[in-house]
Amino acid sequence: MALLTLALVFLSAIIHASWNLVVRSRGANQMLLRIPLLIALFGLGPSLWLEWRGLHFSFYVWGMLILTSIFQGFYYLGLVRGYEQGDFTLVYPIVRALPVLFIALFDAGRGNQPTLVAWLGMALVSLGCLVIPHTSLRKLQWVVYRNRTMVWVLLAAFGTVGYSAIDKLAAEAMPLGATTAAQYYVYESGLTFLMLWAMLRWRGCPTGLAQLRTDWRWSCLAACGVFTSYWLILWAYQITARASYIVAMRQISIVIGAVVGALLFQEPARHLRISAAAMITFGVILIAVSR
Repeated sequence: MALLTLALVFLSAIIHASWNLVVRSRGANQMLLRIPLLIALFGLGPSLWLEWRGLHFSFYVWGMLILTSIFQGFYYLGLVRGYEQGDFTLVYPIVRALPVLFIALFDAGRGNQPTLVAWLGMALVSLGCLVIPHTSLRKLQWVVYRNRTMVWVLLAAFGTVGYSAIDKLAAEAMPLGATTAAQYYVYESGLTFLMLWAMLRWRGCPTGLAQLRTDWRWSCLAACGVFTSYWLILWAYQITARASYIVAMRQISIVIGAVVGALLFQEPARHLRISAAAMITFGVILIAVSR
């Protein structure tokens, strides 16, 4: 895999892990709607200026933008409800694990079959993500996954599969470059805000917009993290044939979070989680060396 792609994905993973910890510490249900709103508000002016300068998207890309905003809405709604009902160390890794192999099937269906080594790497990444939430090998039982929280986890994972596949298709259809990737994500964030707001209102959930004035610094910090991390991924989609490699390698962010939590915050099951993190890391290395 090209060095530029690796650099984009690893930098994105570091930022992605950081903003998730910020969201969790400040209250997911209060921040996740503010994030796409702030990205759209700050990015709309520059994006419209680019439109005026002649950088337009085709009707196909706009169709992808509308469709991906629906899946982004599902993803955020699943995270909101999942974090409310379950533990971060359970919800986040599983949401990230499930889409990996599905996106690989998406690539295979488009004629971009992953190599055997890459399939092995993605399997290790998925397995590591499923193991890492547990505190003991004795608790590796299916009963852990049979609870109400898993409904929302599955919704978030479904949303991830959807928007990842659609964004890959859109990235291939837009003009190549970091600028167009950023412009695309600004529009996607605005549409996602509208979709998620409608979903939260339909579910009777608080939107958190009323507290924006008193918590705007943390909200802006999280929005910067979200924008930067996914803008880098959209850029990587433009220069890489297989979306599955990108999606799988992004899960190195789980390794970062697990190691920080185990070593700095003395979270339980350090040895098990670090072993699972090593499994994810080895899987990422196999993907990185694949063609």
